[in-house]
Amino acid sequence: MTKNKSNSAHVVIDMLYDFIDGSLACINGETAVDKAVDFINNSPQYPVIFICDSHPAEHCSFAENGGIWPPHCVSGTRGASVHDKFYNNVINPASRPSSDNILKKGEDPKREQYSGFEAVSRSGETLSEYLHRNRIKEVFVSGIATEFCVNETVKDLSKAGFYVTVIKEALAYVDERGHIDTLENFKNFGISII
Repeated sequence: MTKNKSNSAHVVIDMLYDFIDGSLACINGETAVDKAVDFINNSPQYPVIFICDSHPAEHCSFAENGGIWPPHCVSGTRGASVHDKFYNNVINPASRPSSDNILKKGEDPKREQYSGFEAVSRSGETLSEYLHRNRIKEVFVSGIATEFCVNETVKDLSKAGFYVTVIKEALAYVDERGHIDTLENFKNFGISII
C-alpha cells in the first residue's frame, strides 16, 4: 500500500455486486457507490482501502450451511467483485481497487466476520496494522450494509481510538429502520456523520 501524506484514510466496506444487485442486494446500493466515488474524487489526498467479503462456498453464514444468509460473495465470482465504477470513474489511479489496497474478510469457512477491522491484505497485513503503520488518526467510512458490516467496522475503529466519520449518503442498508437506528447509535459512540 502507498505511503500516506495525511493523517486520514477512506475505508470502503463491501461495495460488492452481491450487495448491490445480487443475492443480498441492499437499499441505496448504486447511489452509495456513486457517492463514495464522488468522495474519493473530491479527496484525492486520502488513501483508499477496500474491505471485501470473500467467502468459500461452504461458509457457515450461508443458509444451506446453517447460517442466516443466502450464498453471497463467493470468492472468484462476480458477486464478490468491487463495483466497476471504482475502477472506471475514480480519477486517481492510486485510489482504485488493486491487489495493494483490497483487504478480505470472511475467508474462514467456520467463522462469521462482519467487521473489516481484522480484514487482511494479500501480504497478511490487517486494516488495523495498516492504519497504525501509516499513522492514520481519522477514518472516513462508506459502504454496505449500515446495520451489519459497516456497523461492526465503525465500532471497532472507534474502540481502537480512531476518529471516525461516516459518509451517510455513501451507505446502503438492508432495512431503513435498522439503518436509521444504527446511525443514531453511531452518535452515541461519538462518531461523526456527514
